[in-house]
Amino acid sequence: VVPLQVVIDGRAVAEGREIGPGEIAAALRRRSRVSTSQPSPRAFLDAYESVAASGASAVVSVHLSGQLPGTVDVARLAARDAPVPVIVVDSHSLGMGLGFAALAAAEAADRGLAAEEVADIAERRARGSAAFFYVDTLDYLRRGGRVGAGKALVATALAVKPLLALSGGAIEPLEKIRTSSRAVARLEDLAVARAAAGRRADVAV
Repeated sequence: VVPLQVVIDGRAVAEGREIGPGEIAAALRRRSRVSTSQPSPRAFLDAYESVAASGASAVVSVHLSGQLPGTVDVARLAARDAPVPVIVVDSHSLGMGLGFAALAAAEAADRGLAAEEVADIAERRARGSAAFFYVDTLDYLRRGGRVGAGKALVATALAVKPLLALSGGAIEPLEKIRTSSRAVARLEDLAVARAAAGRRADVAV
């Protein structure tokens, strides 16, 4: 894992290593300036060199949506100098949408498939995923640059609970619900409708 950098009041720390979700949420609540920054090319190159030194003949590098921080572009830049071939996969997702793609890739690699096949499986798994989420306010997404100020102000003025979804790797408004309980119930409806295609579905909450 190559962590994103979380920048709080100008201080950058590694997400998941030096800071966790609870601390980030607390910083947002106290209205600190919070943003994210992609890892450096050197961080990716260190990871690629490390797995190559441990015997890997190739790397399939799976990342969160390129529509969010520019992580995918930095990974591709680092891949040029890697000691083994690196295939960078843009999951067009985040959270467990990315996680399911990474797990599928790991399982394929464990079966001994070639790197190109592993990358293809990761991409297909990512394309087959959907992400829906509810936020009580768009303020945090606005402050992090994930949604426009206009949309956030309209939602606040109307006192609605926004349902959001990933579309083409970007966060887009889906529906506006009046209460949080209805919003959560609607999320369940959306997930069931998305999964009701006669196939097994993996669900993460």
